[in-house]
Amino acid sequence: MGVKQKWAGGLVVTPAGILRHDLLVEDGRIVGLVAPEMATGADWQVHDASGKLLFPGMIDLLQHGFDINLYADATPDGVADSAAKLPARGVTAFLPSIGCQPPGEFSSVLSRLSEACGRAEGARALGIHSEGPCFNSPGAHNPQNLQLPSVELAEMMLDKAEGRLAAVTIAPELPGAEPFIRRMKAAGVSIHFGHSQAAPDDVSRYVSWGIDAVTHMYDVMRTMPPDNSGVHVFSLPDALLAERHLALGVVADGIHAHPKLLRILAQLPVDRVFLETDSMKYAGLPGTEFEFYPGYFVTSAPGQAVRDRNGGLCGSSLTSDEAMRNYVSMAGADLVQAAHAASLVPARVIGREADMGSIEAGKLADFVLLDAADLSVVETIVGGKSYFRRDHAKAA
Repeated sequence: MGVKQKWAGGLVVTPAGILRHDLLVEDGRIVGLVAPEMATGADWQVHDASGKLLFPGMIDLLQHGFDINLYADATPDGVADSAAKLPARGVTAFLPSIGCQPPGEFSSVLSRLSEACGRAEGARALGIHSEGPCFNSPGAHNPQNLQLPSVELAEMMLDKAEGRLAAVTIAPELPGAEPFIRRMKAAGVSIHFGHSQAAPDDVSRYVSWGIDAVTHMYDVMRTMPPDNSGVHVFSLPDALLAERHLALGVVADGIHAHPKLLRILAQLPVDRVFLETDSMKYAGLPGTEFEFYPGYFVTSAPGQAVRDRNGGLCGSSLTSDEAMRNYVSMAGADLVQAAHAASLVPARVIGREADMGSIEAGKLADFVLLDAADLSVVETIVGGKSYFRRDHAKAA
């Protein structure tokens, strides 16, 4: 018989609301939410969650690095090292992400990163997010590494990732994009719109090919200049907002998207917005300079944007728990909205909502205990097992 756990005395953040219920876990899965007065047998391990919020484990779909790791380096233990440390930030699942890689090295990076994902324990490494290489606006990515989409490129990526390619960001206006997207969708890969110069009026057509989400909404997106007619010029962000079934990823640091833009996003239906960090190497650590690709140096700063020597953006130093708290404080989101954005919508975007993303019976027991006063992470549970406890970390 498996381990039975009862998390008692806390407030549970569910997709429908906040409940004063006890959480029952058996064999690594949630088996129910019950009223506090409901008795359980002596074989249940009781954990005191008094004064805590039970919040679904956070899922980060765009994470280029964390702590000392940059996933594009594809070191054997980099993903595992992050997976062990991310629960301290409330993360129970993530996609190790890579930018535009040199064409001659791309297949090797995918292969090595796939192997590295298989070594992870702690936060679940759900697969790889390839941000690029099919871009029309490189942003901070190396423009020398851009490629045009093709079925052949898709086949190579799928083959080298060995079933672990979970998401791809692409500029869909590029020639060859439609068959590339359709091949990826047939393999179950989530397609994200980004680094694009698409004409706003063409967005609906591109979305119809199978695009699921938007990578870092508002960033590397040209706005249209005014035409002096007095009429608002329909822009690319407007077109993405208009697609009612498109999930919008946002880097909630108040820099990549102005706090008032976050407030606009928070007024959308809860299934429209998800939080992604776009974090780089040294996220969660004191700021320092590092080389993102040969000759391109950037500097991280805790909780802030990563910038190059000219002040240009190159990802963030944001962590998922900071993003969640910012979404509450800057955007005015309530905890239920924040749970959708940090957990359930990311799970849905990559087709994992049946197993994760919310505290509901039948799902994996991936959740976080938050301090009710300041929403800081107290403990993180993955599959019913504690991978971080703040009191233990302080003692160590």
